[in-house]
Amino acid sequence: MNQSNVRGIWRAALIWTLLGLLLTPAFAQVVSSGMSGYIRDSAGTAISGASRAAVHEPTGTTYRTTTRPDGRYHFGSMVVGGPYTLSVEGTGVKPTQRTGITTALGADIEVGLTVERATGEVVTLERFTVEVDSNELDGGAMGAGSMLTSDRLASKPTAQRSLADLISASPFVTLRATIGDREESQITALGQNARYNSISIDGAKINDQFGLNMTGLASFFNPLSIDTLEQLSIQVSPYDIRQAGFTGASINAVTKSGTNRFSGSAQYIWGGDELLGFQMQGEDIATLKGTGRKVVPKLERTTQTYTFGGPIIRNKLFFFLNYEKFERIAAPGAPGLLDDNDADMTAFINRLAQYNTASGQNINWGQSITGTTFQNTTSDEKKLAKIDWNILPGHRLSVRYSTTEGSLPQLGKYQTLNVINSAGLTSSGATALDTHIYTQQRNEEVWAGTLFNEWTPNFRTELRYTQTSQDQDTPLSVIAPEIAVFGVRGINRSGAPITDAAYVAGTEFSRHGNSIFVDSKSYTFFGEYNFRNFVFTAGYDREESDFFNIFRQGSFGTVVFRNLDDFLNDRPADIRRNAYDPAARGTAADISDFANNALYVQAKWDVTSRLTLLGGLRYEFLESDAVPPFNQAFLTTTGFRNTYTLDGASQVSPRLSFNYAANEDRTVQVRGGIGHFSGRTPWVFFSTSFNAPGVGNFTIINSSPAQGSFTEYLRNFDPENPVGTGVDNPSLRRAVNWVDDGIKLPAVWRGNLGVDIKLPFAASTLSFEVVQTVTDEAFFISNENLRPLATKGADGRDRFAGNPGTAANALFAGYTDLYRIRNVSTGQSRYMTVSWDRPLKDRWSANVSYVRGRATESQGFGQTTASGQWQRNVVFNQSQVEVGTADTQIKDRIQFSYTREFEFFKSWKTRASLYYEGRTGDPFSWVYSGDLNGDGQNGNDLVAVPSGIDDPRFDFSGMSTAARDAYLDFFANSDLASYAGGIAPRNAFTAPWVNRLDLKFTQEVPLYAPSQFEVKPSLELFLDFINFGAFLSEDLFGYFEEPNQKHFGSEQFRRNRVNGAVSYGADGRIRPTTFTGVDAFVYENGQSRWKVQVGARLRF
Repeated sequence: MNQSNVRGIWRAALIWTLLGLLLTPAFAQVVSSGMSGYIRDSAGTAISGASRAAVHEPTGTTYRTTTRPDGRYHFGSMVVGGPYTLSVEGTGVKPTQRTGITTALGADIEVGLTVERATGEVVTLERFTVEVDSNELDGGAMGAGSMLTSDRLASKPTAQRSLADLISASPFVTLRATIGDREESQITALGQNARYNSISIDGAKINDQFGLNMTGLASFFNPLSIDTLEQLSIQVSPYDIRQAGFTGASINAVTKSGTNRFSGSAQYIWGGDELLGFQMQGEDIATLKGTGRKVVPKLERTTQTYTFGGPIIRNKLFFFLNYEKFERIAAPGAPGLLDDNDADMTAFINRLAQYNTASGQNINWGQSITGTTFQNTTSDEKKLAKIDWNILPGHRLSVRYSTTEGSLPQLGKYQTLNVINSAGLTSSGATALDTHIYTQQRNEEVWAGTLFNEWTPNFRTELRYTQTSQDQDTPLSVIAPEIAVFGVRGINRSGAPITDAAYVAGTEFSRHGNSIFVDSKSYTFFGEYNFRNFVFTAGYDREESDFFNIFRQGSFGTVVFRNLDDFLNDRPADIRRNAYDPAARGTAADISDFANNALYVQAKWDVTSRLTLLGGLRYEFLESDAVPPFNQAFLTTTGFRNTYTLDGASQVSPRLSFNYAANEDRTVQVRGGIGHFSGRTPWVFFSTSFNAPGVGNFTIINSSPAQGSFTEYLRNFDPENPVGTGVDNPSLRRAVNWVDDGIKLPAVWRGNLGVDIKLPFAASTLSFEVVQTVTDEAFFISNENLRPLATKGADGRDRFAGNPGTAANALFAGYTDLYRIRNVSTGQSRYMTVSWDRPLKDRWSANVSYVRGRATESQGFGQTTASGQWQRNVVFNQSQVEVGTADTQIKDRIQFSYTREFEFFKSWKTRASLYYEGRTGDPFSWVYSGDLNGDGQNGNDLVAVPSGIDDPRFDFSGMSTAARDAYLDFFANSDLASYAGGIAPRNAFTAPWVNRLDLKFTQEVPLYAPSQFEVKPSLELFLDFINFGAFLSEDLFGYFEEPNQKHFGSEQFRRNRVNGAVSYGADGRIRPTTFTGVDAFVYENGQSRWKVQVGARLRF
């Protein structure tokens, strides 16, 4: 069979495959690149009909086209990166090449070429080459964003090979609330919530689809090894209609591929508290500042990384492999008790064994570990395999498989001081048996495949399928009710003997049924057609996710004893168990689903060589088949229906953008656009309506005096089916969560305007940009069961009867909290930036940027449940839509990076990189420590600022003269003074300025290899010095300070409190009676300590 017949059969097969897939549900993030430009002669005359070829040098992948009548050409669906060689040949022109071209992920870069006319009838043509200028302006750029190549990625200092650290190189992105060693950071863009980003690698979404993790990622640490990244794109206004699913940033990456040369690497990285007698990290700053003691935390981090790739068939078939293992060993925080009482603990353990015997159980309650300092080992393992196949010229296939498996030990109540319990008892120290400790696991598995087809020089398609599984599970050492015995003896953290300690055994309360399994698939098909000066794009995306969530706190049961004697004699103070009714809800798990479909069209118009327009329209429609259990009684009582979902919601997103060159040489260009961007949301806020429908879930209580014994409870406990079941009692008071009819996903209108200037010195560019965002759809949570009082406070604040957990305080006495999620159109942001950039050339590169921003919102959505979000929101008028400064706003930010290469000895390359970030501290609010407005929540009411002793809103008669004067002096001599006579607004204050200077140092050591080796081996030694500035000078760089109060985990809801008793008097005036001072800023260790990590990488 000849080659033409083979190609004919292949094309026919592909056509039928594509037609079939077009009829299949088919979601796009861009995984390829493009190249466009004009071909002219030295007089500026267009070269029409010339043959163009772009060759990806590492793999030999070739793209061909011909120039249009105006000299314009376009390549699409190209391999990302480079280098490429661009060549032109044609009648009457001298063959010309342009080399060193690197394409950009998700963008059409502009690469023009000037050729020489051939003269005379007989000409000997010699090819000549033109190098690409490093500061050449990209005529295809329109939106706001950043592109990081593999070279720039390698230069960025990073504490623990953090993807978030690399992303923060973009001026529009800030790392917030970094937990631990900068391994878990919130990536916030333009003041938006970190979970509102879209993060994809090779087109596969790696967002935490369920939404429990504040980082926005499903994995504990990095979703994959950063050694596998070819390019990283961070865009905040990409007008390409194919990009969607975000209201923060669209973060896309593509992984490396094999090339025509076998190559690989082996790497080992170490970080810890001490190496060879040298201190490798700074002291615990909070301890140092609080007590003066220098304590270096015990910590060790190791990373092993291996890569290998090459050709299976040269120019045809390539492979790339990666394996990475990360481990962190740390001493956990202090145990709740330094020591237990041997006699009490022995009696406790022996009695548990007796309960087993009496009830016929064989539960492994565990052994005492009080006072033990654990070697707390966290691990993370990553694997990746990728195949790239150049099937035929113009047709290629790329497939990646990767897994990430992480584990994180948790000590439960072993570290607790006061054990929260249903009997209202208290303790000043606690310990737990060893089987109470558990390990959280997060596993992610991804398949991503894309088929690229160029059917003609003017028509090409991309077909993509991705599949992602995200599992969050907690294997248990014991399946049993949680037991707490109070009033026992022990030694507290201060070394003093106490008699009010607590012993805990059994399964930790929140692990009684706690698993999340998410399976997501996405399908994408689009085509591009070149017609004259236009590139038309049309496509269809589908992203679908299935959710299995079981979260049944206390469903194994909780048993509380007032003291050891009661425990020994089986006299529980309280026994209760959360249960579900199989007849009412079928299963203990919340099972739900979601699908987003999108149709889109787009046209790119090269109006002239200096003006390009891009316009598109995207239509999205949502599906959700699962429905929460219907609660008829709730509908009858309140008028609200609890079964609404996203099903049927739709949005239309138009976009229009431009790029205009001020002159033919494109030394100045203006770019910008405006568009509608539909986003995503943590699914947990929709799952909450399945979890708390107010029917089928209830609590079985046997409280003091106990109606049953612990022995009897165990006798009826089945470890094989531990989640409690029973028959629901409709008369029980409980909470209900629901979403409004017609609710939509978050969406924003966003526009940008930028000016880029190619400077005549230092091969650099200067850019000015402004990005404006206006919220179209946002979420808002209210508690519809607050009973308002008839009169407002003297400061204009709404007042309520109290916590609706008490029936007399509730608007609907048959229910506790009623959480409603609805859409609002409030909030906006404006960020302006100026930046100067010089890419690496002549062995040095530099970048400087300054950003000024302002962001507002009605609620921050930093929590993982509807109840948590409502409870942790600073308010003036509770449950009213009020706009204030966003929790994630950064007002001012300065970045500077500098890289310098040296070669002190031949072939011994040295590279040093500095990265500086200075920014405004986190915003926070001033609140009362108590519950002024009567909504049942402490520490969330904004303070009213007195104008003086005669402020008519205040009644100081209940305070002593000294307390009153101290109270008024504080307000008069603080930042609050500017709001005298009014209310201090939400997040109107900022923590101290943050400085950080990081250093990276790399030394390449050449190694001997035979001359036939294609890749010469080398050894690379490197050092990352994080917070190098804090090491140099505390006075100059300082430490990271934050407000005293925040919600750990989301790191939002930041407050400082005015402490003391305050309430409304009978006349409605604010009546403080005590004043015990105010909160002060605290030091955050993770972002304050300096730390060093060292490593070695063998390249071959």
